Amino acid sequence: MWYDNNTVYFACTNGGKNKSGQIFKYTPSLYEGTKKENKKPGKITLFAEPNNTKIVEFADNLTVAPWGDLIIAEDGPEIQYLRGITPQGKMYTLARNSLNLVEFAGPCFSENHKSLFVNMQSPGITLEITGPWQKGR
Repeated sequence: MWYDNNTVYFACTNGGKNKSGQIFKYTPSLYEGTKKENKKPGKITLFAEPNNTKIVEFADNLTVAPWGDLIIAEDGPEIQYLRGITPQGKMYTLARNSLNLVEFAGPCFSENHKSLFVNMQSPGITLEITGPWQKGR
């Protein structure tokens, strides 16, 4: 789950028609948590459900990039990737785990937005990935 620009993004790792993952976004009500909320409720929408494991497989951990794209760590049985999704829904590959089949976890950007940190569950290491970010899209 990640909050950015008044929107909460969250993954349903094995949701969807093919049970290969969905990503939702929730925009809270201006009156979230108050009696007025029912007059103007928050909105939940399905942001991505690729139903094609070659595009995204079991979206799990996620973060929002400084340029607005959603960065997703997969949790599938095959080769593990970091994938990106633009605000318009275009998907792309950002990185691949070439060490083993273990998932990436906990992607997050440095305060200066120059580094993306991501963990590999085994061997239990943290990687720093640097840009230039716009070329990856």
